[in-house]
Amino acid sequence: MKFHIFVGLLFVLPLNYTSAAALERSNQSIQAFFENGNYAEVALLQVDPNISGQAQHQQNSTKSDIQSFSAGNLVNHQHFIQAALKLQPHPQISVALLFDQPYFVDVDYQIGSTQSNELLFSETADIKFESRNITALIGYQPTQNWNLFTGLSNQSFSGDLKIAIYNKYAAIPFGDYHVHFPKDHAWGWLAGVSYQIPEYAFNTAITYRSKIKHSSNASETAWGFPLEETSQQTTEIETPESVNLDFHTGLPAQNFLYGSLRWVNWQDFKIQPTQFSAIVKNQFNLIDYQKNQWSTRLGFAHQWSPKWITAVEGLWDSGAGNPASSLNPVDGYIGVGTGALYHFNPKTFMIAGLHYLHFTKPDTVQPQSLITQISSFSSLEQREAWVYHLKLAHRF
Repeated sequence: MKFHIFVGLLFVLPLNYTSAAALERSNQSIQAFFENGNYAEVALLQVDPNISGQAQHQQNSTKSDIQSFSAGNLVNHQHFIQAALKLQPHPQISVALLFDQPYFVDVDYQIGSTQSNELLFSETADIKFESRNITALIGYQPTQNWNLFTGLSNQSFSGDLKIAIYNKYAAIPFGDYHVHFPKDHAWGWLAGVSYQIPEYAFNTAITYRSKIKHSSNASETAWGFPLEETSQQTTEIETPESVNLDFHTGLPAQNFLYGSLRWVNWQDFKIQPTQFSAIVKNQFNLIDYQKNQWSTRLGFAHQWSPKWITAVEGLWDSGAGNPASSLNPVDGYIGVGTGALYHFNPKTFMIAGLHYLHFTKPDTVQPQSLITQISSFSSLEQREAWVYHLKLAHRF
């Protein structure tokens, strides 16, 4: 069996940006680091979601004459980029530089009704968080089978959250809260080990990433006025630690099996700005999550010729256990994907892929955070997404 083409195949479908738990949109994969020799890649991804729901406060708004409480499409279309450069300066030493966007949210909706120019009911949310990772890795290969590696990640994190609700006919207070988190850069680390048997295209790797602690001078306002309930302090935000377990192996008749298992510690994550904390007296957080995330994928590929490889795979994500809200309109998913790899020449190849994701309805539990208390949905109407991705790679 000739498995040399499969070395560049791992995760033919480079779906690194569809995690449905919490703020995560990347599995922070380091698979490019395990390519043979010198290697570079760039991947482009587009996510077209269709996620809509019914506002929760409609039972208190019968006098407002609203015909529809649908929030429309909650999640905006998203575009992402990923890049990697891996070098082998010595047979036993490898280095790499990786770029991805691990945490991202871009959701907004507005429901409202007026009568004779008088506002009767309004519920709005506009939330955007984003981050970028640059990871530097170094590995030591004492034999051709083992690779011990570690590295550092520099991560940026920023966000903006606006949320408001008003109902003239119900005992629901008018809230208009805005918090801005300016971009903050912080460092984290990662380490792991991999084992491979090249003649069978077998490789398995486990990678641990540490939590990364950000300190943000958040600015908070209510009804357009600065909040000054207490002395200003920095808001601490820790992006979660995670563990990735990946494997791939060659099979008879030019077939190939690959998969991954990922765990993320979302249960310890929270966002609690200073002024908001003082107002609610720490009775609940602005944003938090109820459980840790598990996700997995399993794929099967076949090499049709020296130039062509195709693959299919299944995916599952557990979510983070929160009620449906504008920040967390879905909670986990099941999905299927297909894709193809084409070699232009022995050193350069392209991967194109397509995924369909069907998101899970969040459990009905008592809301814990502000987001789920004043911006949650009584039902979800649509909950699916299509993901398109294209990768170009070159060995040199």
